Amino acid sequence: MAIKLEVLREKARVATREALRQCPRIPDSLRENLTLGVLFEDEARVFELYVAAERPEDARVLTRVTANSKTGELGPVEVYPERWST
Repeated sequence: MAIKLEVLREKARVATREALRQCPRIPDSLRENLTLGVLFEDEARVFELYVAAERPEDARVLTRVTANSKTGELGPVEVYPERWST
């Protein structure tokens, strides 16, 4: 039985926030437009913190973490601080 998306989203949010504590602060100009999106890949749910762009392929992904929808296990949070320098 799959774990509810809301539960996985909250786990991803907490893990992402913890990982970001180790990085430079995201500029306010980007923080205003942050979105936590989810991609579905088989049993994986990939949560991305990103800044949307006019075209989806131009979105600026700042973090990514994968959750297993069956076990709830999270992979490591990938953080890309070089992408938020302005």
